Amino acid sequence: EVLSQDRYGKIDPSPAVHAFVVEAPWWRNPWIVGPMVLLLVLSIVQTVRVIQKDRRLRADLEEELQTAHDMQMGLMPKESPQIEGLDIAGRCIPANHVGGDFFQYFEQDGTVAITMADATGSAMDAAIPVVMFSGVLDKQMEIGGNFESILVGLNSSMYRNLDRRTFVCFTMGELDPVTSIFRVSNAGCPYPYYFQASSGQLVELQMDAYPLGVRPDTQYPVIETPLLPGDRVVFCSDGVIEAENPSGGLFGYERTMQTIRKACEENLSAEATIDRILEEVKAFKGDMRQTDDMTCVVLRVDE
Repeated sequence: EVLSQDRYGKIDPSPAVHAFVVEAPWWRNPWIVGPMVLLLVLSIVQTVRVIQKDRRLRADLEEELQTAHDMQMGLMPKESPQIEGLDIAGRCIPANHVGGDFFQYFEQDGTVAITMADATGSAMDAAIPVVMFSGVLDKQMEIGGNFESILVGLNSSMYRNLDRRTFVCFTMGELDPVTSIFRVSNAGCPYPYYFQASSGQLVELQMDAYPLGVRPDTQYPVIETPLLPGDRVVFCSDGVIEAENPSGGLFGYERTMQTIRKACEENLSAEATIDRILEEVKAFKGDMRQTDDMTCVVLRVDE
């Protein structure tokens, strides 16, 4: 209703009247709100189901990865060989649940062999080849033969069974406690480090050959050196040397050698030497995530 008034102040007693209806907004319409609420409830229910399913899948995956981790770790020695006059220790720390690093000891005919392998790739892509390689290595060592034939046999098996994108870096050392002669060969791993106690020198045992599985006709040279009381041989996988800090720097070969030399000069045990190497790597990389498996094996001749 609208009243009017003229310029003299006289009010018209008959108001103007207009009737109209204000429609409720669409979101208050019960015919729309009801289905929308139902749709929202269904969406919430479906989301909850998806989340629960995802959690179950994650839990199953975690369980499977943990099983794979336990199986892979089970392929490596839980205890070191107990040989009079020798101190031997090894450790493998995967970057993920599973990885491509591997080490093992073999005692045959009075000698002890130390082996370390690193398959290309990461996580499961590397774990499957290295698990296969573990079985091949065990069988090859059981068959026996001279040092060179063992590596040739391993290479032949890897070339037949791996695709051309996959190969295994491998190093093997063998010590005869009677003669104290240490023989070592290398197929693509970082060079082993040799500390001579009498001179205090630390050198790399440099041998170059293709990793296992690259070429079928590869020959693997062997270095022989006598190990005297106090001498040490240290194997490190590239995960140690290539550990990265927050600024992008690498732990590197020089820092690795400095760490090993200091541990040897302090006459640390094999186990303590590994502790020192891994502690230095951890301090260097800080909060950076470990991106590659790290494996160390140390052989020390008691004084």
